[in-house]
Amino acid sequence: MITLGGPGRLDTLLEPGADARMGVARTDGTVDGTTNQAVAWVLVEGGQGTLRVDEETVAVSGRDDVFDRAGWSAIVGPGSTFALDGDLRATVVWRAETRPIVSRVIPPGDVGDEERGEGATLRRVRTYVDAGPLIVGETLNPPGLWSSYPPHRHEHEEIYLYRFDPPDGFGMQMRSESDADERGVVVRDGRIERITSGWHPVVAAPGATLYYLWALAGADSLETEFDARYS
Repeated sequence: MITLGGPGRLDTLLEPGADARMGVARTDGTVDGTTNQAVAWVLVEGGQGTLRVDEETVAVSGRDDVFDRAGWSAIVGPGSTFALDGDLRATVVWRAETRPIVSRVIPPGDVGDEERGEGATLRRVRTYVDAGPLIVGETLNPPGLWSSYPPHRHEHEEIYLYRFDPPDGFGMQMRSESDADERGVVVRDGRIERITSGWHPVVAAPGATLYYLWALAGADSLETEFDARYS
């Protein structure tokens, strides 16, 4: 589906499978990739270097880490190549896709960046791609506040990849199919969660900012159902 290589560090976090749509990997340093029958999103978390997608190459700098500002990224269509060269840390998300998708670099200035919610649900949401086979972005929760709120669910598979500032912070992700089936998981820096169904709000513990990269795979547009008791 996708081939990753190069002299840099490569850590595969999730693989697609019979009941899973998306794969996720983290990279550090010089890495290259080829999408076969897949579409990928390459997000630079921080560092300096170059990002190449097919014949387009851009110089990447200006973001120390994911808490700083929006970063450089790229959508890489099926049958395309990409490369990260230099001192760059990145996350690559992919899913199976055979339709022709135009590969493109997404500059930080093209990323939607907005505050959502108010009071206990105030957070910052960066939307890199709002429609297509991969719908992707980043969310930052201030300490003690909620996100993915009101509780919602959708047909799409979704992944959350968590970071914290400071790194020893933590949060709680709730998963619920019904009132009779509720569970929570403690999330810490570097944890990844695959969400395939149910309500899934998130809260940050006091003392640390919670960040998560999010990606959805399903239909090309997103229809969200909110829990009417809380919306």
